[in-house]
Amino acid sequence: MSKISKRASKYLVARLKRAARLEAFGRAMDAGILESQPLANSEHSGVVWNLVADNAALFSGDVDQDRGLVQSLLKESSRNRKQIERRIESGEFDAFNLDEEDCADETVDASDTSTGNAAGHSDTLPQAGGESALSSNMTSKVNGPMTGKGTATNLPFQDMAALRDHVLSIVAGFAFALKVQEVSAALLLARAIEQDEHAVDRLLSIMKRKKSIVAVQVPVRDFERHFGYLLEDGLALPFHVSLEPIAEGPTLTGRFKALADATPRKSFSCFGSASLKRYSDDDELRTIVSKRILTAFKPLIICDERDRPLPARLVTVADMVITGNNIDASLIADVLAICHKIPIGRSWFLMNELDFQPQHLGTDDLAIAIRPGRSLTKIMAILSTLEAENRAVAEAKEDEDKEGRLGALLKRSDAKKREKYSGCFDIIEPVKELAAPEAGKGQTAKQSAKPSTGKDHLFVERLAGYGDAQQWALDLKTDLDEFRNGEVEWSDLSSRLLLSGPPGTGKTTFARALCNTLGVPLIATSVARWLEASNLGDVLAAMNATFEHATHNAPCILFIDEMDNIGNRGSSDRPYDDYWSSLVNRVLELLDGASKTEGVIVVGATNRPDKIDPALLRSGRLEKHIVIPQPDTAALVTIIAHHLGSDLDAVLNSSEVGSSIGRISSARALPEHSHTTIVGNGSGQLHDSKEGVLING
Repeated sequence: MSKISKRASKYLVARLKRAARLEAFGRAMDAGILESQPLANSEHSGVVWNLVADNAALFSGDVDQDRGLVQSLLKESSRNRKQIERRIESGEFDAFNLDEEDCADETVDASDTSTGNAAGHSDTLPQAGGESALSSNMTSKVNGPMTGKGTATNLPFQDMAALRDHVLSIVAGFAFALKVQEVSAALLLARAIEQDEHAVDRLLSIMKRKKSIVAVQVPVRDFERHFGYLLEDGLALPFHVSLEPIAEGPTLTGRFKALADATPRKSFSCFGSASLKRYSDDDELRTIVSKRILTAFKPLIICDERDRPLPARLVTVADMVITGNNIDASLIADVLAICHKIPIGRSWFLMNELDFQPQHLGTDDLAIAIRPGRSLTKIMAILSTLEAENRAVAEAKEDEDKEGRLGALLKRSDAKKREKYSGCFDIIEPVKELAAPEAGKGQTAKQSAKPSTGKDHLFVERLAGYGDAQQWALDLKTDLDEFRNGEVEWSDLSSRLLLSGPPGTGKTTFARALCNTLGVPLIATSVARWLEASNLGDVLAAMNATFEHATHNAPCILFIDEMDNIGNRGSSDRPYDDYWSSLVNRVLELLDGASKTEGVIVVGATNRPDKIDPALLRSGRLEKHIVIPQPDTAALVTIIAHHLGSDLDAVLNSSEVGSSIGRISSARALPEHSHTTIVGNGSGQLHDSKEGVLING
């Protein structure tokens, strides 16, 4: 321990002992042993303690005899006080309207108690440590034994002063033992100050200012609360303090309002760990600093017991920053010596034997273990248990925080990755079907039967020429509704499909119509777009980003065009086989992962299904394969009707068309549900073919 730390520790512990003696003197005044006399009219001038004249003759001058007398009087006073408290609680009489007769029978006077306690906490105590020369040989030597009421009043002034010191010394011996929490908090504060040789002088000088700001950080649980008590009880500074929170939240001691009592106090603002947690956001903390801390008109104490650096903004505005450490073996040995008179060497020896190196103990933990009547071995056993428990909790919390931070980093990394490769896929939102206009409202029935002008509003229900693909989509729509209602499991749905067929047969159109029919977004991509990066790592990253986006936006449809560009593994007719095998393997892994994700529907498309690796068509992947043929005559008529829209009748009734098809009206030529399209091959030729061929079930 450094010189400055010893000085601060000595100062703080001396104030704790002084407070304990003053409390004992207050109890002695309640018992009628002592009386206090103010030195001046000022409440800060202090008091002088004297013997009560009527009871002075009771003291013989013998140390043991007078100690027994003081003990008896203090016990009697305590019993009387408890009796009054019980009578007040029972409602036997009003504490504010006691009869004079009752007051005369009791030893304790409420007004005297209040005055003594208030004065005792603000006085300058005369030194009464140790026995005076007279008190060491009182029984013979002061004109014989002092017997008879009023005999002491006849003693010479010097002998009377010696008798007073003798009694004060005995009364001081009945002071309560120092509290472990107060001593440990005081020692932690003293050790935090030791980094600055002039810290104590600077601290006292700073605290005299009206707008001083002092930050104290000691990473010990419960330190903040007991540090607040030290301030309020006048044990850390030469005056009592009333703490008021500068922001919404509790004071350092946990109260939500400033302490108000009869004790003269200086008003301080405070900002503790609870408020720091609440205002952790940079903008909120900036507001607290600029609008509350910098505009405060009274001293401010910032205290933080968390094991993390103080926010830089608070460190910047503070006039002084005091930073401490956790509770170690050295501090425990000091607490044991101060509170229970256990030699420091003995404590050190036992802790070394046990290899006890505390790192996670709090001030309340010390109070739990260090109690009167317990042996040093028992105390150390309890402290070891508490240290192990606290360490386990701290490690679990640290792991949880790391996982949380790692998870946040991974999320940000994934988001950046998806953003980087967002160009390798398109996101198409579904459109709502336009409501058909009601007949008879501003139009004729014939007009109401005309095709819709919403040419891009494609729905599977209106498609023609897709055969089994259309039925698969309608079945999926029904199953999806049942899944949303909890009637079926996702694994029971057929949500993987491979569409194949010649170019221009409407595979991409089917995906867009499926998006609108199911009412879920469509994430459209192609193998060619993945391969634009060329570099294997970037290609794999683009594939990953596409599937990850689909997973994070489920339910959705993932449409992958040009599946044949991935090819087969081990194909001898393709150079750089390892490159392509890596792509196939990764697609297989991603499809397996997507199959386990509820809400992700995968539709692949290809012109050359024979070039696709057979593993992609196995169960759980693109297990259902449907061939889309070229459109027949009926499908082509539907396509033309869709694109002509409201111009259909005019075209059909024109002279050129009428001569070739016999002026067939649109109502007879087209079915009622022909508001949809089937994309043809663009050749202008009509072919009669099957509506669809189902392969692999």
